[in-house]
Amino acid sequence: MKQKLLYFILTVLFFTANLQAQDKIWDFANPSANWPLNFAGASTPTIIDNLALVPGSGITNLGQIDGNNTSWTDGFTGSQRIKQNGAGVDTGIIPETDMVFIPTKRHMYFAVNGACTVKIWFRGGGTSARTLYVTDGSAVVGKFTTANTDQQIETFNYSGGAANLYIFGVDNAFNLYKMEVSPASALNTTTLGLGSKVSAVSTNLQAIGNRIFVSNVKTSSEVNIYSITGALVKSFKTNSDIDFAFKTGLFIATIKTSEGQKVVKLLTN
Repeated sequence: MKQKLLYFILTVLFFTANLQAQDKIWDFANPSANWPLNFAGASTPTIIDNLALVPGSGITNLGQIDGNNTSWTDGFTGSQRIKQNGAGVDTGIIPETDMVFIPTKRHMYFAVNGACTVKIWFRGGGTSARTLYVTDGSAVVGKFTTANTDQQIETFNYSGGAANLYIFGVDNAFNLYKMEVSPASALNTTTLGLGSKVSAVSTNLQAIGNRIFVSNVKTSSEVNIYSITGALVKSFKTNSDIDFAFKTGLFIATIKTSEGQKVVKLLTN
Protein backbone atom coordinates (compact mmCIF):
# COMPACT_ATOMS: atom_id res chain seq x y z
CA MET A 1 0.00 0.00 0.00
CA LYS A 2 2.83 2.38 0.92
CA GLN A 3 4.62 1.59 -2.34
CA LYS A 4 1.46 2.37 -4.33
CA LEU A 5 1.03 5.67 -2.44
CA LEU A 6 4.67 6.61 -3.04
CA TYR A 7 4.31 5.80 -6.74
CA PHE A 8 1.17 7.93 -6.95
CA ILE A 9 2.87 10.88 -5.23
CA LEU A 10 5.94 10.65 -7.50
CA THR A 11 3.70 10.49 -10.58
CA VAL A 12 1.78 13.60 -9.49
CA LEU A 13 5.01 15.46 -8.72
CA PHE A 14 6.54 14.49 -12.07
CA PHE A 15 3.42 15.58 -13.95
CA THR A 16 3.22 18.86 -12.05
CA ALA A 17 6.92 19.67 -12.52
CA ASN A 18 6.66 19.04 -16.24
CA LEU A 19 3.47 21.07 -16.52
CA GLN A 20 5.08 23.99 -14.72
CA ALA A 21 8.06 23.87 -17.09
CA GLN A 22 5.82 24.44 -20.10
CA ASP A 23 4.61 27.75 -21.50
CA LYS A 24 1.24 28.68 -22.97
CA ILE A 25 1.65 30.38 -26.36
CA TRP A 26 -0.92 32.26 -28.41
CA ASP A 27 0.63 32.59 -31.86
CA PHE A 28 -1.39 35.25 -33.68
CA ALA A 29 1.21 35.70 -36.46
CA ASN A 30 0.81 32.34 -38.15
CA PRO A 31 -2.51 31.13 -39.59
CA SER A 32 -4.29 28.45 -37.55
CA ALA A 33 -7.79 27.23 -36.83
CA ASN A 34 -7.99 29.60 -33.87
CA TRP A 35 -6.37 32.59 -35.58
CA PRO A 36 -7.13 32.40 -39.33
CA LEU A 37 -6.03 35.01 -41.84
CA ASN A 38 -8.77 37.55 -42.66
CA PHE A 39 -10.67 36.93 -39.41
CA ALA A 40 -13.04 39.91 -39.24
CA GLY A 41 -12.77 40.27 -35.47
CA ALA A 42 -15.08 39.82 -32.51
CA SER A 43 -18.31 41.79 -32.27
CA THR A 44 -19.40 40.18 -28.99
CA PRO A 45 -17.39 38.87 -26.03
CA THR A 46 -15.92 35.51 -26.95
CA ILE A 47 -13.27 33.05 -25.78
CA ILE A 48 -10.78 31.52 -28.22
CA ASP A 49 -8.22 29.04 -26.92
CA ASN A 50 -8.79 30.17 -23.30
CA LEU A 51 -8.26 33.83 -24.26
CA ALA A 52 -11.18 36.24 -23.90
CA LEU A 53 -11.77 38.95 -26.51
CA VAL A 54 -14.09 41.74 -25.35
CA PRO A 55 -14.88 44.34 -28.04
CA GLY A 56 -17.26 46.61 -26.13
CA SER A 57 -20.54 48.17 -27.16
CA GLY A 58 -20.91 48.81 -30.89
CA ILE A 59 -17.40 47.52 -31.75
CA THR A 60 -17.17 44.75 -34.34
CA ASN A 61 -13.48 44.43 -35.21
CA LEU A 62 -11.51 43.60 -32.06
CA GLY A 63 -9.00 40.92 -33.02
CA GLN A 64 -9.20 41.54 -36.75
CA ILE A 65 -6.43 39.59 -38.50
CA ASP A 66 -4.70 40.73 -41.68
CA GLY A 67 -1.48 39.93 -43.50
CA ASN A 68 1.77 41.37 -42.15
CA ASN A 69 5.15 39.66 -42.64
CA THR A 70 7.54 40.01 -39.71
CA SER A 71 10.87 38.61 -38.54
CA TRP A 72 11.81 39.19 -34.91
CA THR A 73 15.16 39.46 -33.15
CA ASP A 74 14.58 36.19 -31.30
CA GLY A 75 13.99 34.26 -34.52
CA PHE A 76 10.19 34.27 -34.38
CA THR A 77 8.55 34.88 -37.76
CA GLY A 78 5.00 35.40 -38.94
CA SER A 79 2.80 36.41 -41.83
CA GLN A 80 -0.13 38.10 -40.07
CA ARG A 81 -1.14 40.13 -37.01
CA ILE A 82 -4.09 40.58 -34.69
CA LYS A 83 -5.33 44.16 -34.31
CA GLN A 84 -6.88 45.95 -31.35
CA ASN A 85 -8.26 48.64 -33.68
CA GLY A 86 -8.51 51.15 -30.85
CA ALA A 87 -7.82 51.82 -27.19
CA GLY A 88 -9.26 49.83 -24.30
CA VAL A 89 -10.41 52.89 -22.33
CA ASP A 90 -11.86 56.27 -23.20
CA THR A 91 -9.56 59.10 -24.31
CA GLY A 92 -7.81 60.79 -21.41
CA ILE A 93 -8.07 57.84 -19.02
CA ILE A 94 -4.82 56.88 -17.28
CA PRO A 95 -5.40 53.59 -15.43
CA GLU A 96 -3.17 54.21 -12.40
CA THR A 97 -4.37 57.81 -12.02
CA ASP A 98 -8.06 57.27 -12.66
CA MET A 99 -8.11 53.85 -10.93
CA VAL A 100 -9.44 52.13 -14.05
CA PHE A 101 -7.85 48.68 -14.07
CA ILE A 102 -10.56 46.84 -15.99
CA PRO A 103 -10.78 48.16 -19.56
CA THR A 104 -14.22 48.97 -20.93
CA LYS A 105 -13.63 47.96 -24.56
CA ARG A 106 -11.14 46.47 -27.04
CA HIS A 107 -9.22 44.20 -24.71
CA MET A 108 -8.14 40.63 -24.11
CA TYR A 109 -7.83 38.79 -20.84
CA PHE A 110 -7.06 35.37 -19.40
CA ALA A 111 -7.42 33.85 -15.95
CA VAL A 112 -4.47 32.88 -13.78
CA ASN A 113 -4.21 31.17 -10.40
CA GLY A 114 -1.02 32.88 -9.27
CA ALA A 115 2.35 34.29 -10.19
CA CYS A 116 3.52 34.13 -13.80
CA THR A 117 5.31 36.06 -16.53
CA VAL A 118 3.56 37.40 -19.61
CA LYS A 119 5.67 37.98 -22.72
CA ILE A 120 4.18 39.89 -25.65
CA TRP A 121 5.42 40.45 -29.20
CA PHE A 122 3.78 43.64 -30.48
CA ARG A 123 3.99 46.87 -32.48
CA GLY A 124 2.27 50.22 -32.18
CA GLY A 125 -0.54 50.71 -34.67
CA GLY A 126 0.80 54.15 -35.65
CA THR A 127 3.28 56.88 -34.74
CA SER A 128 1.15 58.74 -32.20
CA ALA A 129 1.84 58.12 -28.49
CA ARG A 130 0.26 55.03 -26.96
CA THR A 131 0.81 52.70 -24.01
CA LEU A 132 0.29 48.94 -23.80
CA TYR A 133 -1.03 47.94 -20.37
CA VAL A 134 -1.26 44.68 -18.47
CA THR A 135 -3.48 44.92 -15.37
CA ASP A 136 -4.97 42.43 -12.91
CA GLY A 137 -8.26 44.22 -12.37
CA SER A 138 -7.03 46.12 -9.31
CA ALA A 139 -3.51 47.33 -10.19
CA VAL A 140 -1.08 47.81 -13.06
CA VAL A 141 1.13 44.77 -13.66
CA GLY A 142 3.23 46.54 -16.30
CA LYS A 143 3.12 48.96 -19.22
CA PHE A 144 5.11 50.01 -22.27
CA THR A 145 4.87 53.39 -23.99
CA THR A 146 5.86 54.02 -27.60
CA ALA A 147 5.26 56.49 -30.42
CA ASN A 148 6.43 54.36 -33.33
CA THR A 149 5.73 51.06 -35.06
CA ASP A 150 8.99 49.34 -34.10
CA GLN A 151 8.84 45.70 -33.10
CA GLN A 152 8.81 45.20 -29.34
CA ILE A 153 9.18 42.12 -27.16
CA GLU A 154 8.35 42.86 -23.53
CA THR A 155 8.01 40.69 -20.43
CA PHE A 156 5.61 41.60 -17.64
CA ASN A 157 5.92 39.91 -14.24
CA TYR A 158 2.80 39.17 -12.22
CA SER A 159 3.31 38.23 -8.56
CA GLY A 160 -0.25 38.20 -7.24
CA GLY A 161 -2.86 35.52 -6.73
CA ALA A 162 -5.88 34.38 -8.73
CA ALA A 163 -7.04 37.07 -11.14
CA ASN A 164 -7.83 37.94 -14.72
CA LEU A 165 -4.92 39.61 -16.52
CA TYR A 166 -6.07 42.26 -19.01
CA ILE A 167 -4.14 43.40 -22.11
CA PHE A 168 -5.15 46.67 -23.76
CA GLY A 169 -3.93 49.91 -25.27
CA VAL A 170 -4.31 53.40 -23.83
CA ASP A 171 -4.66 56.44 -26.12
CA ASN A 172 -4.28 54.33 -29.28
CA ALA A 173 -4.14 50.75 -30.53
CA PHE A 174 -1.51 48.04 -30.79
CA ASN A 175 -1.04 45.09 -33.09
CA LEU A 176 -0.13 41.81 -31.38
CA TYR A 177 1.85 38.96 -32.92
CA LYS A 178 2.42 36.51 -30.09
CA MET A 179 1.72 36.14 -26.39
CA GLU A 180 3.30 33.70 -23.94
CA VAL A 181 2.44 32.85 -20.33
CA SER A 182 5.00 31.05 -18.20
CA PRO A 183 4.44 28.64 -16.57
CA ALA A 184 1.37 27.24 -18.34
CA SER A 185 0.27 25.79 -14.99
CA ALA A 186 -0.47 29.35 -13.82
CA LEU A 187 -3.47 29.50 -16.16
CA ASN A 188 -7.03 28.98 -14.97
CA THR A 189 -10.07 28.42 -17.17
CA THR A 190 -11.05 31.80 -18.58
CA THR A 191 -14.72 32.69 -18.35
CA LEU A 192 -16.71 35.66 -19.59
CA GLY A 193 -17.74 38.17 -16.95
CA LEU A 194 -16.95 41.51 -15.37
CA GLY A 195 -15.19 40.29 -12.22
CA SER A 196 -11.47 40.95 -12.10
CA LYS A 197 -10.75 38.34 -9.48
CA VAL A 198 -11.37 34.65 -9.78
CA SER A 199 -11.79 34.53 -6.01
CA ALA A 200 -13.09 37.20 -3.63
CA VAL A 201 -10.43 36.20 -1.08
CA SER A 202 -7.66 38.80 -1.18
CA THR A 203 -5.05 36.75 0.71
CA ASN A 204 -2.57 35.07 -1.64
CA LEU A 205 -0.56 31.93 -0.98
CA GLN A 206 2.27 30.68 -3.18
CA ALA A 207 5.36 28.50 -2.98
CA ILE A 208 8.73 29.68 -4.28
CA GLY A 209 11.57 27.21 -3.84
CA ASN A 210 11.41 25.87 -0.29
CA ARG A 211 9.44 28.80 1.12
CA ILE A 212 5.74 29.59 1.28
CA PHE A 213 4.64 33.21 0.99
CA VAL A 214 1.38 34.57 2.40
CA SER A 215 0.74 38.01 0.91
CA ASN A 216 -1.91 40.69 0.35
CA VAL A 217 -3.39 39.92 3.78
CA LYS A 218 -6.18 42.46 4.36
CA THR A 219 -8.11 40.59 7.02
CA SER A 220 -7.56 37.72 9.44
CA SER A 221 -6.70 34.65 7.39
CA GLU A 222 -6.87 31.01 8.45
CA VAL A 223 -4.57 28.75 6.41
CA ASN A 224 -4.64 24.97 6.44
CA ILE A 225 -2.07 22.99 4.43
CA TYR A 226 -2.79 19.36 3.58
CA SER A 227 -0.77 16.57 2.00
CA ILE A 228 -2.19 15.08 -1.19
CA THR A 229 -3.49 12.20 0.94
CA GLY A 230 -5.63 14.66 2.92
CA ALA A 231 -3.58 14.73 6.12
CA LEU A 232 -3.33 18.13 7.82
CA VAL A 233 0.33 19.21 7.74
CA LYS A 234 0.18 22.78 9.05
CA SER A 235 -2.52 25.15 10.31
CA PHE A 236 -2.20 28.79 11.31
CA LYS A 237 -3.87 32.19 11.37
CA THR A 238 -2.29 35.51 10.36
CA ASN A 239 -3.24 39.16 10.15
CA SER A 240 -0.19 40.20 8.13
CA ASP A 241 2.04 39.06 5.28
CA ILE A 242 4.46 36.31 6.28
CA ASP A 243 6.75 33.72 4.70
CA PHE A 244 8.37 30.59 6.05
CA ALA A 245 10.45 27.58 5.04
CA PHE A 246 8.50 24.41 4.31
CA LYS A 247 9.20 20.77 3.56
CA THR A 248 9.53 19.57 -0.01
CA GLY A 249 6.40 18.20 -1.65
CA LEU A 250 3.05 18.78 -3.30
CA PHE A 251 0.36 20.19 -1.02
CA ILE A 252 -3.17 21.56 -1.11
CA ALA A 253 -3.97 24.63 0.99
CA THR A 254 -7.21 26.31 1.97
CA ILE A 255 -7.40 30.00 2.83
CA LYS A 256 -10.42 31.18 4.82
CA THR A 257 -11.21 34.84 5.53
CA SER A 258 -14.31 36.95 6.08
CA GLU A 259 -14.34 37.34 2.27
CA GLY A 260 -14.81 33.61 1.71
CA GLN A 261 -12.59 30.63 1.07
CA LYS A 262 -10.31 29.46 -1.74
CA VAL A 263 -8.08 26.49 -2.46
CA VAL A 264 -4.57 26.63 -3.95
CA LYS A 265 -1.93 24.07 -4.94
CA LEU A 266 1.60 24.37 -3.53
CA LEU A 267 4.75 22.72 -4.87
CA THR A 268 7.91 23.23 -2.79
CA ASN A 269 11.39 22.02 -3.68
